[in-house]
Amino acid sequence: MSGENDTKKRREKHIGPRSKKPIWVSVTEDERKAIQDTAWQVRLPVSALLRQLALGYEPPSMIDLDTLSTLTRLRGDFGRLGGLLKLWLVDAPGQAVSESEVRAALDTILAKQGELSNLIVAMEEATGN
Repeated sequence: MSGENDTKKRREKHIGPRSKKPIWVSVTEDERKAIQDTAWQVRLPVSALLRQLALGYEPPSMIDLDTLSTLTRLRGDFGRLGGLLKLWLVDAPGQAVSESEVRAALDTILAKQGELSNLIVAMEEATGN
């Protein structure tokens, strides 16, 4: 009787992900490394990434994530610059902040707007729009 219980326990142990049938795919060492890097970037095990890709899953683009991070940083920069301008123009015109600092802030805003425009163009090119 104990032999049957041991066999049953071993079978139950393999129910779930380990009970799936493997599919072997030959890849070069460079391809293997690229697949592992992609899996790491999208925070999935290699087998889960390959399974999902084969079933139509599209992992999020790193370009989009990097761009989102940059846009978030730029938004914060614009907010700080806006606060500085408000302080100078509304709260204490000409007193709290020197004119040269305001002009430097305006130059920075124009540069950041150019950066933002370049990011938008790059995103459009990357997505084919």
